[in-house]
Amino acid sequence: MGCILNRCTDHVASDLLVVAYYATFVLLAVGLSYRANSKSIRTAASLIGLGWAFGLFAFFYLNVSGYFLVAVMYDTILAYHFWRMAKVELFAAPLYIALLFEITFIIFTQGVGLSSYATMFILNRLFELILLYLIGCSLFRLHVLRLQKKSKEPITDWRVRFVVG
Repeated sequence: MGCILNRCTDHVASDLLVVAYYATFVLLAVGLSYRANSKSIRTAASLIGLGWAFGLFAFFYLNVSGYFLVAVMYDTILAYHFWRMAKVELFAAPLYIALLFEITFIIFTQGVGLSSYATMFILNRLFELILLYLIGCSLFRLHVLRLQKKSKEPITDWRVRFVVG
């Protein structure tokens, strides 16, 4: 039996493998957001990455119910931030909706008593969707910027409004 901070289990190696998987995924999202040269995408990816690191520490340090409390508090802060960003540009609206769903889901599962394994499984899939959205937005912005360089006249349709910042 091994321990990481206060979490002691028989499968520490698999926990570290999952952490390495998500660390790679988060670093890819943050790296692409910086490459896309967009303040909005870079801010969103950085906040999601910091939230992941903070949540990871909370997961290994606190008990499961304490982790869910921390997740709800941090997701509420992020949802408020993305709500404010969504007032200006379309990019942040899906992040806001995903975080509202996550908050509602955590509160519901804790109220109903769903197993922590099932809750974490669904939360991890939602986190992967958020990261895929950030990666997709970064790649889309890179594509639009590349098109803009090749085009003689500026692109002014919905693509530019979507990736404004």
